[in-house]
Amino acid sequence: MGATNLRLVVENLGPIEHADVELKPLTVLIGKNNTGKTYLAQALYATHKATRPMALPATLDDDEINILLRASQTASNDSIELPSELESKANYLINLALKNSGYKLQKYLLGYFGASGLKYITRWDQPAEMKVELHQDLLDEARTCLFNNKITHSLRPIKVPSNFFTLDKSDRDYIHSNFMFRQRKPAKETDIEVRNREISFFIARAVWDEFLRYIGLNGKAHYLPAGRSGLLNVWTDVVKMRFEVEREHFGLSSVPDSSLGGVALDFVSSLANILGPRRPYHNPRDNSFDITGPQALLEELLEGKIRTGSPEDLVPVLEYQQDGHRIAVHRASSMVADLAPLALWLEHIVSTNDLLIIDELESHLHPEAIRLVARVLVGLVNHGVKVVCATHSSVLLHELSNCILRGQLTKQFNEPNRYPGTEHIAIDDISVYKFQHSQPAGPVQVFQEKIDPKWGIPEEEYVKVASELSDDTADLMNQLT
Repeated sequence: MGATNLRLVVENLGPIEHADVELKPLTVLIGKNNTGKTYLAQALYATHKATRPMALPATLDDDEINILLRASQTASNDSIELPSELESKANYLINLALKNSGYKLQKYLLGYFGASGLKYITRWDQPAEMKVELHQDLLDEARTCLFNNKITHSLRPIKVPSNFFTLDKSDRDYIHSNFMFRQRKPAKETDIEVRNREISFFIARAVWDEFLRYIGLNGKAHYLPAGRSGLLNVWTDVVKMRFEVEREHFGLSSVPDSSLGGVALDFVSSLANILGPRRPYHNPRDNSFDITGPQALLEELLEGKIRTGSPEDLVPVLEYQQDGHRIAVHRASSMVADLAPLALWLEHIVSTNDLLIIDELESHLHPEAIRLVARVLVGLVNHGVKVVCATHSSVLLHELSNCILRGQLTKQFNEPNRYPGTEHIAIDDISVYKFQHSQPAGPVQVFQEKIDPKWGIPEEEYVKVASELSDDTADLMNQLT
């Protein structure tokens, strides 16, 4: 069971008057500069981050715990469904977590936009309030607002039947071990009370995790901001944060805060977790996740590999290796420096079901390289990673269109292996949204582009620029003759 029809709805955010964006496995944001693509991408990142980690209260009473323990003992297979007697409690926990997500969303919006109040990221001269909402289309066969930043707003409670929740084998084993513990009748009554409290916390977390899986938010969110190559050079901030992480090891009491903020701080913090001492401790990715296809394509594009230094290095080291030669990434080409974070994130961090947001992926890339990197995105989608990409590149859109056409051929001829995963994408797995001023210097509206199955993504804006450029050239040549 699972739904993917998540929608992000924003109003009066930065230059954006209104946007209603359906999040597909690959969501592409296009439009002129300063039309709010980064605003929406950061709002999506904040929304995703607001759902985790979630500390929920232990609310099961002794009778409810006994019902759960008996269900684990009598289950006929490895997994068990949550007993129907616990349905109301599960729904209470979900709605409490959604309310908490609304509180956290407001905090994350302020943090990621570097603002002291929501009024500073609200559309200029706009008396109406700024709004960021997360909707789900198929939760109960009607669009439902799950949570928003207007935490005083009364939302319709979510109601999910008990058979929605399935506890897997590891969950059942944990519950069953507690059943056996109670059967042994521990000497101290407090031992049972402590164990009951642990079970209650465990179920609260399991219910929320299952709900996140259902709505498509069970993975982690990652943001690769524009200007990545410049951020790689902020070694002072990286070292500051590494010392902050390691300060207890060195006996330090405090380290001044980094000068970075917002998504840039998250980016450099993730980089610091990949590099330097104790880095395996900060790498929680499931080793069974295999994205060798997209990684190989990226290495083909880089004509080399991005490597971290020794785990013993105190100061983070990042190198570009090619044909046995090694050079610091910040001394390599701008293309290498801009793609190095993507290579690192694919190797160390990104996993299936994760959300990867990339701003201006095409920066510093030759058109031929842009074609390859578009196929890297498609390969990630085919490996279960959700991708949101803001772009100004007609080449990237054109290559994505070709991937859509290959997907149409694969579907038409019923040949799943007609093209490798980096070469095709189903038309239902991609959405494109155009950010456009409703009038010159007016507010921005966001429109979904209609993808033509026989052509792909419309490129009228780029065609218009190319036509105007060609006309100017013809006029100038005529004047010269």
